[in-house]
Amino acid sequence: MTYNADTYREKREKVLGVRKRGLSFGVAATVVSLIIIVGLGSVALPKALTWLQTRHLDDAIYKRHDGHPWPPDVGESLRKLPGVRNAAADKKGTRLVVTFDRRVMNAGRITAHLSSLKLEPDLLNQTPHARGMTGHESAGGEES
Repeated sequence: MTYNADTYREKREKVLGVRKRGLSFGVAATVVSLIIIVGLGSVALPKALTWLQTRHLDDAIYKRHDGHPWPPDVGESLRKLPGVRNAAADKKGTRLVVTFDRRVMNAGRITAHLSSLKLEPDLLNQTPHARGMTGHESAGGEES
């Protein structure tokens, strides 16, 4: 009588301890890899998208030459200019922070606009907008 592998398969698997239970190593490794990739992506993707949206933005900080506070409507008039994203005064109203797209607008044109309103602006600083977002610098903070 010849040996038939199919007939004795169950006995052979019982002796060798071969059982088909649970997940295979390949499936488990794939699941763990996907969890790691999705986790890292959820951390890195928002930062990358924020950088892509703000990479062309600059902040210009202005103070009036006479030291008086900025009028409340100056922010609205600046926001109407092309390329200006935001314009806001600090808590005391003495400094004006203008966020603009440097591909469309520059600090000289903003200064010229403020001069046309007879406000005599002084440009204190111009920095990349991303630098202010990291928390190292606060444009609207209190003076020391």
